[in-house]
Amino acid sequence: MRELLIKTMAPVLWIMTFFDRIAIYFMIREFRKGTVHSIPLLTGILCLGLFYDSLILASGVFLQYGTLFHHLSQLRYILHCTLIPLLFPICAYSLTDNKKVIRISWIVAVIIMVLGLVAGFMVVTEPRTVGAIRRYASSDLTGKFSSTLTSLLDTVPVFIMIGIGIYIWIKKKNPNMFFAGFFMLLFTLLGIFLGKDPSGDRSQSLMFYISMYGEALMVFFLWRFVNKKQ
Repeated sequence: MRELLIKTMAPVLWIMTFFDRIAIYFMIREFRKGTVHSIPLLTGILCLGLFYDSLILASGVFLQYGTLFHHLSQLRYILHCTLIPLLFPICAYSLTDNKKVIRISWIVAVIIMVLGLVAGFMVVTEPRTVGAIRRYASSDLTGKFSSTLTSLLDTVPVFIMIGIGIYIWIKKKNPNMFFAGFFMLLFTLLGIFLGKDPSGDRSQSLMFYISMYGEALMVFFLWRFVNKKQ
């Protein structure tokens, strides 16, 4: 299984790049209809970060290690840490029309986005090659603040999405928010348990790649959520 993932990684990353680009288009189109709050717009902005992430990773087939590649990769972490907090207002808009709840979600999001911006700049990267893909990944030199905040961003919003998704599924018969969070969590866990190299070599970890399947499914089910909500 691991060998298959490595062999197909390069073309699949390009497919994911195309998928994220299409997702941006559909989310912006849904937003222009003006019928479902700001969920499509916020998800489209989130997809922009995912698009950049998959594009830079896919480009690792031909990009060579150096200053340009390093700066482009650093921006991956900056966008990740600043855009993921948008999941907080996305969850709030999906749950209620209460302006106070939505305002609080935005306050939380903005605070975490500022912290995320700082954390993204503080990530120390190192070259790592898996199969045909060259990339700059977070190294052991990355400070505790950045690594902790990144880990929290990868888990806390997902658990909130799952919790709210269960409530919406029961109350409004729309399971898509739950599935968006569930598959993101599932593939994150699969990345942790299946992505490790048998030899223990961190540079060969596939966690970053396996979790991207979860991101794609999250976006798909958010799109389904928006369409059913309408």
